Amino acid sequence: MKKTELRYRCKLTPAVLGKYLSALTELGLIEAKDLGEIYYKTTDKGLELLHTYHKLKWLLWGKTFDFMLVGLLSRLKFDKKEREKYTGYIS
Repeated sequence: MKKTELRYRCKLTPAVLGKYLSALTELGLIEAKDLGEIYYKTTDKGLELLHTYHKLKWLLWGKTFDFMLVGLLSRLKFDKKEREKYTGYIS
């Protein structure tokens, strides 16, 4: 996903988004690839964190558990070929 697309989806200023992207990249949760433009993609570690987050969310609040999203995150974690189809995380 391009930086501009992320900025509009997240509704963040460029400066704030830059700080988040730097932190997430440094933590290994996203990776940046230069394909003429810089694209950001969720790493396996990032997918694992999202998977854990949604499981914990369900444990704490129950009613907002998204079985389809957790299933997708599980499949993406184990199937790297399938994961290559996606350029970013869809929330």
